[in-house]
Amino acid sequence: MKRLIAKHLAYGYQGKALFNDFSLEVESGEWIVIIGNNGTGKTTLLKLLAGLLPVQTGSVEWWDDQGPLSPKDKAYVGQHEFSEHSAFPATAYEVALSAFTPQLGLFKQPGSVHKNAVKSILEEMGLGEHLHHRLSDLSGGQRQRVFIAKALLSNPKLLFLDEPTSALDAQFTLDLFHRLKARQAKGLTLVMITHDLALAQTVASRIFCLEDNDILRLDDHAIAEELAHRHTHLGGPHEHL
Repeated sequence: MKRLIAKHLAYGYQGKALFNDFSLEVESGEWIVIIGNNGTGKTTLLKLLAGLLPVQTGSVEWWDDQGPLSPKDKAYVGQHEFSEHSAFPATAYEVALSAFTPQLGLFKQPGSVHKNAVKSILEEMGLGEHLHHRLSDLSGGQRQRVFIAKALLSNPKLLFLDEPTSALDAQFTLDLFHRLKARQAKGLTLVMITHDLALAQTVASRIFCLEDNDILRLDDHAIAEELAHRHTHLGGPHEHL
């Protein structure tokens, strides 16, 4: 079934058009990847698709089996969220536990099931020894894992990720993508921005590239050409999933 439907999106600011007339239909269980140079509007597009920015032109809809998708069934992890909250006094455990607030409300306390789920996923994220460390005491990569864990704890049907591995080392990036693939196999739909085209190719259902005023879907030939270009100029093969 269609999980996300975007029709004729156009967006610009300060007299500059980022993209025009972009339409996209995402099936449940797909993994959509968006790449592009800095300043082309990738984050803007992702926020529009997630419903975090008001649409200027066009429309975006989200669906589940019963009708319109509940806001609680969407999760978004921003590119700078892990750094912007670096001085926040809460611990890794408390931040992750807050994933259940929309479900429980402000006045109902999390139960043992919720607390055990938090401990389990933080351990899965390699943070078992940092459960009760404040965010300000964690590295950028560790904070990034906390916010990804929080997003996954909400058990979303649609997950938006903006450069989710920007502060992660290569091994944990591979581990994270394996975990996301496992959740995708159970029906999770993902829309992700990444600079890592080689890794994206191993997981993506479709890859879109933002260029000046346009969004192009990359076919296998275009992906191969771009990877060859990057290999020639940047050097070194990339480990795939």
